[in-house]
Amino acid sequence: MAEFIGVHKLLPDMKAEDVEAGYQSYKESAMKMGLKPMRAHYSMEKAVAYCETEASSAEEVRKAHEGAAIPLEDVIEVKTIE
Repeated sequence: MAEFIGVHKLLPDMKAEDVEAGYQSYKESAMKMGLKPMRAHYSMEKAVAYCETEASSAEEVRKAHEGAAIPLEDVIEVKTIE
């Protein structure tokens, strides 16, 4: 499986609790599809969020977001350096 970053712009009226609840919904949708949601990062100050997912394709990541009704700006395949 490859690693992908989902890029999100947060709405002006969103709270941290909304972002966290949205990620939980996304995780459920992704796991139902056999994907592996890893973690999410967000900044309320910059109004952005990024989620990391292991999947076979960017299209799978897009479909998992659609299944959770989570708006998505972009999906980027990435490599991790540890």
